[in-house]
Amino acid sequence: MFKHEEILVFDFETTGLSATNDQILEIGAAKYKKVNGNFQLVDELSLILNTDNPISEKITEITGITPQMQEKHGVSQNEGFNRLDSLINKDTLLIAYNIQFDLGFLLNFYYNNYDKNFKLENDILDIMAIYKDRHKFPHRLESGVLKYQINFPNTHRALDDVKATYALLLAMKEEKNNIEKYVNVIGFNKKYGVSGPKLDKVRYVAQYGGFGEIDKL
Repeated sequence: MFKHEEILVFDFETTGLSATNDQILEIGAAKYKKVNGNFQLVDELSLILNTDNPISEKITEITGITPQMQEKHGVSQNEGFNRLDSLINKDTLLIAYNIQFDLGFLLNFYYNNYDKNFKLENDILDIMAIYKDRHKFPHRLESGVLKYQINFPNTHRALDDVKATYALLLAMKEEKNNIEKYVNVIGFNKKYGVSGPKLDKVRYVAQYGGFGEIDKL
């Protein structure tokens, strides 16, 4: 599926939509390494993080994470960063659903806990770009789970979303094995443009849904 020897599928639940003003509330990640040509799960991460501001009722409604859960299980932002960073090598392919959202928080994670001048050199893969190339609106993760009949609960918890994302990737690979074409490509809605950070190595392509704009490149 990839030239890469290891991949990390990750997801963040956050206290809001602004990578600058909000914080990561939960980290879910699964690391896979290539063994005899096939990827095998070698590590998982599921952490609730402490945040500067209390969790709002709206965020609890969306994520299911309560202030009581955070008080009991929460770790510091720095510990969460170190645990996640330990899973990422310079050659690790980073994978997420709607990765453009997560990249803003990931970069600020590095700025705040490692180096304010940090530059992300890893290759990236946005699973939403693949799904959007093949199917019309809606393009949420649960849309893909339903479309491909993936048996995962829709909890919005980070590790569950990671597992659903990886299962969706495998299902779309079986449908059409052109996944490598989407590495370092992010689709965007032409009406709104690209929000958040732009990476030098990434190609940004306007996608309308179901028309294979990236596949035709």
